Amino acid sequence: MRSEYKQWHEVLSAEFFGAGNALRSTVLYVDAEVEKKLAERIGTSLAQAVASELNWSDPDRPLFSRIQRECEIWEQQGSRVPPPSLPVLALSVLAATRMASSDGMLKTNFYGRWIQLFAEQPSSSRANKLEHAFQDVAVMWEKLDTWLEETGGLYGTSTVSTDEFYWKIGFPISQALVRGSDRQILTRFFAATRLRPHNPGQASGRELLRRLRVWTAGRDRRLSPRLMEELVSAPDTGDTLIASLVKRLADDWDGTLHEPEREHRRRATGLRLVVTDRGRRLEWLAEACDGLDETRVALPGGRTFALCKAYGGVYEGLESLHPSWQQLEQGLHLEGDDLVLEWAPQEVVLLRLHPHLGEWVSTEYFEPGEQHWILAADSALSAVRSLVNALGGRTVREAPGPVPGWKLFKGVRAVNGLAFARALDRGGDHAHVLEPQIRHHTALSGGLRIAPEYRVGAGVAGHFLRGGAPDLLLPASDSPDGRVEVVLDGRTEKLRADPRVPFPLCMIPLEEGEHRVGTTHSSQVFTLHDGLHEGLPPGTGTLGYFCDGIARPELSSVAGSETSIRGAEAPHSIRLPRTELLRSNALEAVLLDPYGKVRRSKQQSVPAWMASRLPAQALGPCLEIEVPPGYVWLVYRTAARWSVRPLAVAGDIPPPAPAPDDYAWAYAVLSAAQRLQDPSWLSYVSAAEVISGRREV
Repeated sequence: MRSEYKQWHEVLSAEFFGAGNALRSTVLYVDAEVEKKLAERIGTSLAQAVASELNWSDPDRPLFSRIQRECEIWEQQGSRVPPPSLPVLALSVLAATRMASSDGMLKTNFYGRWIQLFAEQPSSSRANKLEHAFQDVAVMWEKLDTWLEETGGLYGTSTVSTDEFYWKIGFPISQALVRGSDRQILTRFFAATRLRPHNPGQASGRELLRRLRVWTAGRDRRLSPRLMEELVSAPDTGDTLIASLVKRLADDWDGTLHEPEREHRRRATGLRLVVTDRGRRLEWLAEACDGLDETRVALPGGRTFALCKAYGGVYEGLESLHPSWQQLEQGLHLEGDDLVLEWAPQEVVLLRLHPHLGEWVSTEYFEPGEQHWILAADSALSAVRSLVNALGGRTVREAPGPVPGWKLFKGVRAVNGLAFARALDRGGDHAHVLEPQIRHHTALSGGLRIAPEYRVGAGVAGHFLRGGAPDLLLPASDSPDGRVEVVLDGRTEKLRADPRVPFPLCMIPLEEGEHRVGTTHSSQVFTLHDGLHEGLPPGTGTLGYFCDGIARPELSSVAGSETSIRGAEAPHSIRLPRTELLRSNALEAVLLDPYGKVRRSKQQSVPAWMASRLPAQALGPCLEIEVPPGYVWLVYRTAARWSVRPLAVAGDIPPPAPAPDDYAWAYAVLSAAQRLQDPSWLSYVSAAEVISGRREV
C-alpha cells in the first residue's frame, strides 16, 4: 500500500473516527470542499491515492484486491483502528455528493460520477470494471458499519444506511445527504420537536420525516440543498435512505447541540407556547433538561434569565419574558453556556390541553378525536378557516388572539373520519397542522372512561362504560393494499382504514369484561362495565405504599402482610367531622348556631410536607372548614362582599333563639342580611335586628 493511500487513511481516521467522535453519531461526509482541505495536508488528491491501489494488470484478481487483502489482515490483527478501506469509502461519498443533472448526466447517475473521479471514459472496459467492482465496495461499507457497532461507539456510532432499491450505492448516498452544518441544524430540530435524548419513545423515521417537513415548511432552516431536495422527494414510507439516516441520528442524539468547537457541551430544548387565562394571555414554557436543574440564558445582546427546575419538569424564570407578535413571527433564541432555547417562527400554532398543567400548550401533531386550539396570524386566517370548516362537526369559535395580529380558533376537533381524511388529502396552506402522529403501534383514544387503571404493571389502558368504548388508533400500513390486520379478542380481520383516523370500537357490540385489541405486533387491553355501582374493578383495593420507617413513593400491590399504608374502612360507630369548602381568598368566616353562638374559622396553614412538594399555585383555591354539630349558617367576607350559606336543609334549621346580649351573633347575621332571601335566614335577620335595636320586640 502506497504512502499516499496510508496518509489518507490516517487523516480520514482522525477526522471522522477520532476521540472527538466517541459515543457520537459519525457521518463520513466528504465533498469537494472537504476533500480539498484534507488533500492540502497530504499533497495528493483522494482519487489519485485510491487509483494508485487499483489492480488493472491482473484480470483474474478483483479491482480492489490489494485493499481487500489489507482489510483481511486488519481483521486478523483485531481491527483496533478504522478499516483500511476508508479512502475508498470516502471517495464513493465524494461521488455521491456530485450527483446532479449536469454534464449530460442525470442526478440519479452515481456510477457516472464514480467513473468520472477516476478520469475514465464512460462505457469503456475500465469504466465497466469500476461499476461492477462496486459490489466489493458495498461489502466494505457493511464491514465498516459492523465494526462501528461492535466497538460500542468508541470510534463513533454508525449512520451507514441503505435500502432495497439502492442497496450498493445507498451506502455512500446515505453519508452524502448530511453535511456538517446539517448536523447542527438537525440537533436543533430534535430539540425543537421535543425529542428526548436517545429517542426513548422510538419515534420512527417516517414520523421524524413528517415533523422535519413541518419544521422546514415555508422557512429557510439553512439545511443543505441536497438534504432539502431529498426531504421533499422522499416517499412517505419508513424504509427510505433519509428516513433511516435521520432515525439513526435521532437514536444517537444525546440532547446536546452538534458543536465540536464547544465540545458538544450545550443542551438544547424547544420553547413551547402556553395560552392561559381563557385565551387572553401568552407565556413561554421550557421543559427542564435532565441533570440541569439551574442555569442561565440570555437574549442576544440583551437580558439574562435565571432558570430553575420547578414542579412539572419545567423551568421557572421566563415569566417576565412576554411573548410578542414579533417573537411569534420571527422566532426567539435564548443562549447560555449550558443551554439553548429556541422558538421556530411560524404563522400557525397548534395547541392541545396539557394533561398536567391544565393549560393550552403548543404541540407537534394533531390528535384525532381530541379538542385543540389553533393560534393563527392574520395572514393565515383564510387558510385556517378553510381547514377547520372542512373538518365538519360542531362550530369552531373564533376569538381575538392574545397578541395583536393573531386570532384563536377554539374547539377544533376531528369527529368525522371521512371529512378529516378529505381535509388532509386536499392539502393546502398550513394543512400540516392537522397531521396526526405517524404510529407504528396501536393506541386507544377517547371513550367514556369511568376509571383509570390503578394496578401497577397490569397493562390495562383503562376502564370504560359499555357502549362508550375508546377509539382504536391503527399503525401506518406498508402493505400494497393499505390494509391493517387487526386482532380483537383473538379474532383477526383486515381493515382498509386510514391510520390517521381513529376506528370507533363503540360501533362493535362488546360484552362487559376485559378486551384486547391491536395488531400482531402491538395490542392494548381495556375493560368495559355497565357501571361502577359494585365498586372499582377487581384488584384496586389491594394497592398501597410499602412502609419501613418512611413510605415508598411508588404504588405497589400489597395483598400480603407487609407493613404498608393502605385505605381504611371506618366502622359505623365512628362519625367523621363535617367539613365545608370555602374559597381561600375569604378574609374572615364565622359559623352560627340558633342560640347565639359564634365560632370563628381560621384558614389552616399548609402542612410542611405538602408545602415542600407542591408550589403555592397547586394548592387549590379552596380550604376546608370543620363544622361542629349544631351550627347551621356559614357567614364569610371576601374583598368584594359578605355572603351566607346554609349548612342544613331549610326544614332542619331550628328557629333562632339568641340571648338579648348576643351582639357578636347579631353583627355577623346583619353583615350578610341582604345576601339571602330564604325565609329561614330572614327569621334570623329579624332576631338580629331586635338585639341591635333596629326592630322592636
